[in-house]
Amino acid sequence: MNLRLHVHRAFTGGWCADIDDDNDRQPDDPYWCVDQWPTLDDAITAGCAQLAEFASAQHLYRVSEQYVLQAA
Repeated sequence: MNLRLHVHRAFTGGWCADIDDDNDRQPDDPYWCVDQWPTLDDAITAGCAQLAEFASAQHLYRVSEQYVLQAA
């Protein structure tokens, strides 16, 4: 699976970062997402750290799947 980090300006200020794969390039249901990073460098650093953590994961859950698993 090829993951990619997408960083963009948040509408409310700061920066948003999310991680998606090649099958779903829209940021509507990423594997990881955090907004409101104060600087671009902060968003990139956090996203790269999360990508490194995902490298050793057996199975990745999308954000919506994580909420379902926590509620069960």
